[in-house]
Amino acid sequence: MNHRIRRRVTAAALATLLAQGAWAQTADEGRLLASGCFQCHGTNGVNGSFGTLAGAGRQDLLNKLNDMRGKAARANIMYPHARGYTNQQLALIADYFARQPKP
Repeated sequence: MNHRIRRRVTAAALATLLAQGAWAQTADEGRLLASGCFQCHGTNGVNGSFGTLAGAGRQDLLNKLNDMRGKAARANIMYPHARGYTNQQLALIADYFARQPKP
């Protein structure tokens, strides 16, 4: 199979799994979802230019993510990012960063 086609199939399959929530709940799942945060918040949430997330409290992170989805956060770059995930996915992201060791 052509590499380009295989990449599309894989991306399409992942998008379907994300939309349906059909995958198994694993630690890797949270990391996969959180990887979109690494560019600004650093690899594994450490030493990013927009603040470290590693080791923060799970509920605190989840509350902040949910707050960013609100109308008051529309001017913030995090608004579209937070709106792109389901409640379950945001919880997995918060779990992932909360489990990372503090720097």
